[in-house]
Amino acid sequence: MTDSNYLGPRGVALLDAVMAIGGDLELPAVLRRIVEAAVTLVDCEYGALGVLAEGADPPSLVEFITTGVSTEQRQLIGHPPHGAGILGLLLSDPMPLRLPNLNDHPEAVGFPANHPPMKSFLGVPIRVRNLVFGNLYLTEKVNEQEFTEDDQNIVTTLATAAGVAIENARLFGEVRRRERSQSAAAEINRKLLAGDEAGEVLELIAAQARSIADAQIAVIAFSDPDGNQVIEVADGQASKALIGIPLPLPEPSITVPLTGPTQDAVMSVANLAGGQGFRPNVTRQLQAFASQAALALELAEARRDAEKVILFEERDRIARDLHDSVIQRLFAAGMKLESVSRSIDDTASAERIRVVVDDLDATIRDIRATIYSLQTLQRNEPLGLRARIVGLAEQLSPILGSSPAVTIDGPIDTLVPEQLSDDLIAVVRETLSNVARHAHAKRVELHLVANDDELVFEVRDDGVGFPTEPAEGESLRRSGLSNLDARARHQGGNFEISSTPGRPDSDGWTTHLRWQAPIVRS
Repeated sequence: MTDSNYLGPRGVALLDAVMAIGGDLELPAVLRRIVEAAVTLVDCEYGALGVLAEGADPPSLVEFITTGVSTEQRQLIGHPPHGAGILGLLLSDPMPLRLPNLNDHPEAVGFPANHPPMKSFLGVPIRVRNLVFGNLYLTEKVNEQEFTEDDQNIVTTLATAAGVAIENARLFGEVRRRERSQSAAAEINRKLLAGDEAGEVLELIAAQARSIADAQIAVIAFSDPDGNQVIEVADGQASKALIGIPLPLPEPSITVPLTGPTQDAVMSVANLAGGQGFRPNVTRQLQAFASQAALALELAEARRDAEKVILFEERDRIARDLHDSVIQRLFAAGMKLESVSRSIDDTASAERIRVVVDDLDATIRDIRATIYSLQTLQRNEPLGLRARIVGLAEQLSPILGSSPAVTIDGPIDTLVPEQLSDDLIAVVRETLSNVARHAHAKRVELHLVANDDELVFEVRDDGVGFPTEPAEGESLRRSGLSNLDARARHQGGNFEISSTPGRPDSDGWTTHLRWQAPIVRS
């Protein structure tokens, strides 16, 4: 145990202060505790900690934490100092500075309006890894004319311990931001894999960027025809009011490129005017996240292009099959019927056969027209729902281990409205992704039925099954199933899943999923 008589009252107070500032890993809280501890140790009225802007030339303060000055006084004083006058002495020469009256010093520049009067002054640098992180500024020694040498020594010792606490907090912040960035990137990938709209994903990117940077505002801007970066997505305070205005945002802010399928996009985070600035490590984390997000968007764009290629290849195959097989068989059937009709004496029967032959000729012409339309399809033509589902099933075949069997009944391209189509594509994608990740199935069957009243999507697989209820004392992660259920309820439908692990039904299926939604025409 520590002998308080050996340390003395100030030694015990210093030890308590060191323990206090080391008891938190949040950097803003650590910095405030340092200022408050210093003020208590030397018994003064006002204290501040100025954080240096890394790499700035000349040196300047990017953050200024105070104690002893009320919120109302800070608002009346205005913008925090950047490091002029006496404060600048420690920036250019980071050594302890003790003054009986700072106003008498030749470097003094005076105080702004509404600033409380101050005379006695003690300034001590705080070093982290032998680099100056910032400075402690203490003023107005209580009941004495000036700070003593003992005050200087004890604050210098506190500053040494503060450097260690700051470094620990910075490392913790780095780890936490990295975790946030990785989690955010995973969520963005999941949204893109589930087929969410690009606008929703961009909104998620902005929200995650604001969280990573601990910022008040985050926006994504795109170039307009005049070359201005105009905000199209915003998250945070007054976000709606920011839509449509050009960058830059008010300082302090960070802007990083977000180049992907849409060129000249940028992402920017900011705090309100006069707010806390951003340190370089935050900038690096935001740049890394922006790169991951841009790559995810680019991969999503490439995936959509791949779906189109699959569709074009499938249409080419269908066109070849129709021409090489179906038309030839119909033509041969027509020739045989014509030959038979010549040997029939019954005029009425012969006429009926000629009508059938004419119908076959008309069918051949229709098929040829269909082949022509398939082969002359413009590459920028929007994909129909049927083609999107078939293409999606083919695209996910590699991760499923085999091509799922797809059957579609009903004219879904004309019956299913656009909003329901988008939800259905997301449901198909998420369902097949879940099967690929968890089921280890050898067979997967998709069945889609659309009529005037409803749309029903069913999936069966012969995999290991899915635990529809958690075991006792355990939680069941059902985020994917929750998404399917939420989409069904949003459309006014319902979602069901049944699974019998290890007990396949008579057809060999172990899991059956059914997603239903009514078809409502506007």
